[in-house]
Amino acid sequence: MAARPALAQFPPAPTGGVRVFRLTHQFPGGTAEQGDQRDRIARRFAQELEKRTGGVLRVEIFPASKMMKPAEEPAALQKGAVEMAILPVNNAFSLMPELQVSLLPGLIRSYEQAFRWKTQPIGASVTSILREKGLVLLTWNWLGAGAVSVGRPIMLPADVSETRARGAGKSVDALLAAAGARTVDMPSSQIASAFRERKVDVAFTTASSLLSFKLQDFCRAVTTPRRGALAYFLVPLFISQATFDSLTPDQQKIVRDIGQSLEPFALELARADDELLAETYLRANAVVTDLDDDQFAQWQALARVVAWREFERNVPRGPELLKQALAVP
Repeated sequence: MAARPALAQFPPAPTGGVRVFRLTHQFPGGTAEQGDQRDRIARRFAQELEKRTGGVLRVEIFPASKMMKPAEEPAALQKGAVEMAILPVNNAFSLMPELQVSLLPGLIRSYEQAFRWKTQPIGASVTSILREKGLVLLTWNWLGAGAVSVGRPIMLPADVSETRARGAGKSVDALLAAAGARTVDMPSSQIASAFRERKVDVAFTTASSLLSFKLQDFCRAVTTPRRGALAYFLVPLFISQATFDSLTPDQQKIVRDIGQSLEPFALELARADDELLAETYLRANAVVTDLDDDQFAQWQALARVVAWREFERNVPRGPELLKQALAVP
């Protein structure tokens, strides 16, 4: 369903008035205390915003793509047709190909390294690219990618050979294709139906999505992100630049402060989901594995000559952004 332009529907409110921001995302709905990690971040933000503004600013949340399709969210934010969203930046790669740097496989080894992007030159570059397209990043949120399979566990590149694999993002797909897989492109919200209809054999996505979409009903093996992931998804909380600019300076500060304050909460939930993923698949009598350093190194070696090289050659500012990312300790 198409959303009307946010500023036309919600002009700046007079003193004492109330503004309601619509927040869209593709993930299952729940509560601030239970449910999908991304939805819980959205609901915690909504609670804090209403509290700190005395109800002058409020958020109405539309989970599970109830407002619009995942592919439509980046452009909707850019145009101010929706005020807020939690979305994987890989959904915006066609709009901002430079952001592919965030999902280059083998580039990030841990959550600690991922969250250090925020204070490094690569973080400044990412936020600048987003701002140029009308998206203001409020909460850095990184989620490690797990891999599920209907057959053997995915530990090494050879394990995806001759499978139909969902990789999420051009660089991950290029890596899987180089390893012998036939890649299938779809948003994470369609993975469960693809397994149900036997259209895929392997999928890489976040532990949070693997849990929310109950893929243990179809898969017999999982490689969790507990000890490090092949790739990390950047899934921030965003506000439209147009909406942000319409706020008073005090309101802008509140919005930014709340967004930043949620980052430890986001990391806590991400780690908890990684552990819960392992427990869930063990209960389902599936094989549960983790990548060790040697296995990660084999994936990284292939990624360097495939995904990294393609990014450097074909993406604007590719060499500069890759150099910045590799400099993060």
